[in-house]
Amino acid sequence: MVSPSPYEAQVDSTAIDQFPARLKQAVGNNSVRGFARECGFSDTVLRQYLNGQSEPTRPALLAIARTAKVSVEWLATGLSMTGVTTPDQGDAQQYIYQEPLAFETGWLQAKFPDAFEHLMLTQIIDDSMEPSLPVGSLVLVNTTDRDWDTVTHGIYLLKLDDRIVVKRLQYVADQTIRVLSDNAAYETFSITLPSQASLMGRVVWVGHSV
Repeated sequence: MVSPSPYEAQVDSTAIDQFPARLKQAVGNNSVRGFARECGFSDTVLRQYLNGQSEPTRPALLAIARTAKVSVEWLATGLSMTGVTTPDQGDAQQYIYQEPLAFETGWLQAKFPDAFEHLMLTQIIDDSMEPSLPVGSLVLVNTTDRDWDTVTHGIYLLKLDDRIVVKRLQYVADQTIRVLSDNAAYETFSITLPSQASLMGRVVWVGHSV
């Protein structure tokens, strides 16, 4: 059985109660207004999250995690944090942890020099991209690659209506982006720019069991 993705998982009441404390840690020394602007929503909304008056939507949770450079899992549940090293463990400083994985910092910096600080790890939760991306695959997403105008051909993380999906995108002509699934059971459709759909980043690495 495949574990739910960070944005689909249900968290228990304890995790929800402790969310404002984790959010304050994520905001850190940044101003509330500036941090909220980076996330794409108002400081009033962020203050409501900080005060426990409301809970973020899945897109908001992703935006907060991306801005703070922390994992969605840790932000939502407190279970793990991406991008945080453990300096009191000697050689462990060379690794970035995403339970149950560890990425060597040097490898990430060499492999993705322009996107190293803006990578997000997420999981494939449906079979629409099989066989390229099997269910349960982990993918690294470059969250700086979010401009529709630069799309030619590639695999992207995007928000369609209220769903966050991974799809192959291809620019065809006349401001039209074709959205393809590698699984033939899923129909191809098109997006005409400008669009309400949100581009959240390009998939730059995939890992899965064999």
